[in-house]
Amino acid sequence: MARVRKVELTSEEIKAQITSIEEQITKLTEDIKGLRVQKKNLSKDLVAAEKKEAAVKEEQSMKDLAKLLREKGLSVEDVRNMLDKESK
Repeated sequence: MARVRKVELTSEEIKAQITSIEEQITKLTEDIKGLRVQKKNLSKDLVAAEKKEAAVKEEQSMKDLAKLLREKGLSVEDVRNMLDKESK
């Protein structure tokens, strides 16, 4: 048996609701596009920040190594010679 839908609204009210929903969909679609652009920009910022942090960390490591070599009275050539001896 066919089921009959019980409609309590007028056709104008239904059309108004449909129009309202379409407007909401359009607005939310624009919001989603904006959020996607924002996410893309943040992803680029994240990559740049990680590269910068890695460079700063590398620079600090090199400074620490240079300080240690000075404290121990070693030159770069001394370290190379030690490494060459160990690799043989």
